[in-house]
Amino acid sequence: MKKILLIFTVFVLLTGMVQSQDKAASSLGFTPRSYYTFSWNTTFTMGDFNKWVGNASPAGFDMGGRYFIKNSLAVGWNLSWQRVSQIYDNETYTIPDKGIAINAENYRFTWMVPFQVAVAYHFIPEKLVSPYIGLGIGGDYMEHHLMIQEYDIYKTRWDFSLTPEVGALVKFGNFNQWGALVAFNYKWTTNQIDLYESTSKNLQMLNLKVGIAMIIR
Repeated sequence: MKKILLIFTVFVLLTGMVQSQDKAASSLGFTPRSYYTFSWNTTFTMGDFNKWVGNASPAGFDMGGRYFIKNSLAVGWNLSWQRVSQIYDNETYTIPDKGIAINAENYRFTWMVPFQVAVAYHFIPEKLVSPYIGLGIGGDYMEHHLMIQEYDIYKTRWDFSLTPEVGALVKFGNFNQWGALVAFNYKWTTNQIDLYESTSKNLQMLNLKVGIAMIIR
């Protein structure tokens, strides 16, 4: 994670060393009109969410589109699927409405489908390496499952979410319409988990996205 943040810092420093953008964009690339991405998503739970599932999970993907509306400003959308899970040994779980307590291994998992509108500011969109900052606003559909022996106790919830993001779009070559995406974001949601003794509220997570991009001239 620290290496990714270091790479982003280097990108930003390099932008300050780039000569005036008045030079022809053809020397390094082209200014895109839009781009579409598909990335592999690794999730790191935080806070109360981490008490529910402490494992980082690479089980996720993200797809999105961005459309430049003015200079370096782009708007678009994101749609994802993510899953986190963990096995806990020999814990006691009480089922109040059934009046029983079970001491056994339990399996917890949450899967989620986030969908957001997004805005991004690209510092140098016409260059081979284009760092950006962005913000996603939308919601998530989540299913929280607690599996104990033959019981599958679960709840479904919808939420509101905010996702600030920092990343970089990297073209594979001059005038190449394909590139790579590397991004790191923080997500805050109004979702909660109340399947066990303590309730987890305002779920938070960090996400690392690595993928490909199709860039439209």
